[in-house]
Amino acid sequence: MARATPRTPKVEELRPYLEGVAKNLVDKLYGAQGPAWGTKLTEIEDVLLEIRAVTEEMLDRALAQQAAAIQRPEAYRTCPGCHAPLPCPDTNPRILQTRAGEAEWSEPEGYCPRCRRAVFPSVQEPGH
Repeated sequence: MARATPRTPKVEELRPYLEGVAKNLVDKLYGAQGPAWGTKLTEIEDVLLEIRAVTEEMLDRALAQQAAAIQRPEAYRTCPGCHAPLPCPDTNPRILQTRAGEAEWSEPEGYCPRCRRAVFPSVQEPGH
């Protein structure tokens, strides 16, 4: 099967492990012989779509960990307008449709009293 995009080096490094996990899951789902003769493609596809939900959970977890990082770069710890230190005691839930599925996480949210504006420091500019 042709691949649309090249794999990242980290995924290539983990590829043998991931292939082993995939084989193990198929064996656990269907046994060593695979799906029984006559199992419809849509039935197999439905099971794999349920398993794919785990990758969406991985995406949510990675984004949540990134958003919660205490050691953000300086540009993300100050107001983009006046560059004053920006405490971010609150969070703002975000949901975004990505190529890997729906992603959901909470971004830090701060308020700059000097500029009188809410700031979401994990996104400096639209599209980044």
